[in-house]
Amino acid sequence: MARKASIENLRKAVDDTAARVFDLEKQLEEAKAKQAEAQNKVREREKEIQQEENNDLADKVRLFFGEDIIPDEFEKEMNELMLINEVREYIVSEREKRKAGAENKYFECLEENKME
Repeated sequence: MARKASIENLRKAVDDTAARVFDLEKQLEEAKAKQAEAQNKVREREKEIQQEENNDLADKVRLFFGEDIIPDEFEKEMNELMLINEVREYIVSEREKRKAGAENKYFECLEENKME
C-alpha cells in the first residue's frame, strides 16, 4: 500500500510551486521590459538611419539644384525628371516589343521555308 503524503509535505510543495511561479512571473516581466527597451532602440536607430538618408538626399539636392531652391521648384524639377525617365522606359519597352516581333516573324518565315 502506497504511503499517503503528509499535509506538511503537500503544503511545502504548494509553497515551493508558488515561489517558482512568482520567480517565473518576475523573469517574464523583466524579459518584457527588455523587449520593450530593445524595440525602442530599434525605432530610435531606424529614425537615425532615416534622418541620415534624408540629410544625404538634402545634400544631393543642394549639390544638383543649388542652395536656394524652394520646395515648389524642387517638386517641379523632379516631376520633369520623372517624366523623362518614364519616356525613356517607354521607348526601351517599345524597342524590345518591336525586336521581339521581328524575331518572331523571322522564325515564322524559317518554319514556313522548312515546310515547303
